Amino acid sequence: ERWCTDFKILLQRRDVDLPRDRELVAQLHSIKRRVMPSGNVTFEAERTNRGHADRFWAIVLACQKERGLARGAEAEVGVRVIG
Repeated sequence: ERWCTDFKILLQRRDVDLPRDRELVAQLHSIKRRVMPSGNVTFEAERTNRGHADRFWAIVLACQKERGLARGAEAEVGVRVIG
């Protein structure tokens, strides 16, 4: 939950630059927040022939790596789309 929330904040602040890519945008919008009966929160996406929001999760993980840097340090994460 924290990873998705952190990523949403980065997007809202315009602190992350993403390529203009329809498939990526579709994956960003495919993520749904769901509260389980236990009260736990999950984020899920439908599995399609193009994946399971894999690019979304890859970017979220890359942004989490950046969180580990010292305050004020900048990082650039290169993303190469294969396929």
